[in-house]
Amino acid sequence: MFSNRKRYQRIKGVIPRTADIITEMATASFCDPCTKANLSVSATRYCSDCEERLCPACVESHARFKALTSHHVIDLSSIDLNIPVSAKKICNLHPDMLLDYYCTDHGIVCCRACIPKEHRKCEKVLPLEHASKDVKKSALFTDVMQDINQLITTLKHLQDNRESNLQRLSKTKSVITEQISEVKSRLLKQIDDLERDLQSELSSLQRKHETEINMQKEEITKVLNSLKTKQKEIDFLKDHGSNNQIFHALHQHVSSIKSAEVNVQKMISSSHEIDIAFDAKKAIRMIRIDLFGQLSETVKPCQIQYNSKKIQQAQIMTEKIKRIVKFEKDTEVKLKAGCDSFELAITVDNKLLLTSFKPKLYVYRDCKDYETEIILSSPSYGVVVIPGTERAVVTLPDEESIQFINTANMTKDDKVKVSFTCYGITVGRDRIYVGGKDGTIKVLDTNGTILKLIKQGSGDITFLVYDDCHEQFFGRSHNKLQCFKLDGTLVYSKDVSGTAGVTRDRQGNIYYGGYYTSNIQRMSPDGENCEEMLKEDDGIDSPYGMCFNNDFTKLFVINNSYTSLSVYNCRY
Repeated sequence: MFSNRKRYQRIKGVIPRTADIITEMATASFCDPCTKANLSVSATRYCSDCEERLCPACVESHARFKALTSHHVIDLSSIDLNIPVSAKKICNLHPDMLLDYYCTDHGIVCCRACIPKEHRKCEKVLPLEHASKDVKKSALFTDVMQDINQLITTLKHLQDNRESNLQRLSKTKSVITEQISEVKSRLLKQIDDLERDLQSELSSLQRKHETEINMQKEEITKVLNSLKTKQKEIDFLKDHGSNNQIFHALHQHVSSIKSAEVNVQKMISSSHEIDIAFDAKKAIRMIRIDLFGQLSETVKPCQIQYNSKKIQQAQIMTEKIKRIVKFEKDTEVKLKAGCDSFELAITVDNKLLLTSFKPKLYVYRDCKDYETEIILSSPSYGVVVIPGTERAVVTLPDEESIQFINTANMTKDDKVKVSFTCYGITVGRDRIYVGGKDGTIKVLDTNGTILKLIKQGSGDITFLVYDDCHEQFFGRSHNKLQCFKLDGTLVYSKDVSGTAGVTRDRQGNIYYGGYYTSNIQRMSPDGENCEEMLKEDDGIDSPYGMCFNNDFTKLFVINNSYTSLSVYNCRY
């Protein structure tokens, strides 16, 4: 009675959103079913599944229906207006449908209309009531809460560290001021001008670092408040929400938590503990006025650390990662005329980026339809998307530079000079690795600052993949595939056919193309086991760059000597 009617009315737009209903409760707490019967009866309970306020009589009626026994009915007084509930129930692709199914193959919540088109071949699509059963005891719930708590704890420590540094700087200023005055009393009055200069420099240093630290504190507070809000929301839903709401909220917060992790790591790496010192003894030993004394500042990395914990999935997703058994040809992406490509990458919002012989970066929405192109200053070669962000990076070999791309609005950002002919590019945790001429690899942070140089062999590194788990690279040069450590130490080397792309699957297996043998092979991370996965009979012809999509359900291969893009379905 309640569920079906509310479902229909909600879809048709008759019933307001949950947030609107909760807002109404602050001023008018009448029973919704009775109100529809032109009766004004005070409500005492609220059903979060029906999204209706209920009087005692309607609560009894509600409980009599078998279909409604699983609904979550709570005291109306327990609704906290200060805790926003952001979990959505309406499908983005089908605005007239509710999200009431869960695909275990893709790990996403979907609606009934999504199944025939996007999940027809998926092995297990469950009703949301089934998938979300015992979600409060699931690994996903535990992991999301642990990650939020860990981020909040780290931010509190970082905030305390910043405040402590401010207090230390303030105390230091007082101590140094006294030291300067003591030195002043031992010297002639000609040093007054120099004293004023030193005091001015001290104040300037104090203001500079105080401004920087206060800005950092503001940024910390912003992220901290956001996480606290999410924490309150999940705690509230745990006690008062339905399983569906919790399930929606948890999945919705996974990406924002990953983004928060990136922000926290960036804030920590950009935070420094500042100290100012004054050499009073030197001033006393020297009579020369220009050696009155000097201020010095010490900058060292912040001691606060954050160790990310990889978010796991709910209990239905904690099974062992399945191995790709084979690939089946899906389709060919229709490339724009003249779009002969080297390498490709896929953004967080499922847009395909293709580098080219031309000074352009081509963009295809939903990994299939041409959308736009970004004009570059020279031809691009390698491309990679920085995980958890809306930023990509391409290599510009002719300019010995890399170009940052804003993938939210598909515009160019900063260009960074790396000072060598660069081809392959990959990313690790908070690092960008650029490979190229004569086995050179340069390590940069995500802002483009060059941190380190690695030298590996003499061949040009045309494709590069980084394995975070084992902290090692897989670099492709002509007729060679090499595995080596972060310090350049060679782990193993394998003879391969020509120059072609390299990528990794969820299990860390390496896939590499044979340009002249027209095949794609899979190799275990240790290099011990190798097998052919795709060959000419499967449509492979002189392959080049390749990559998996974000959920590892498809493999994209630049094929036929740069001129086409073949798509293969992954079968597990």
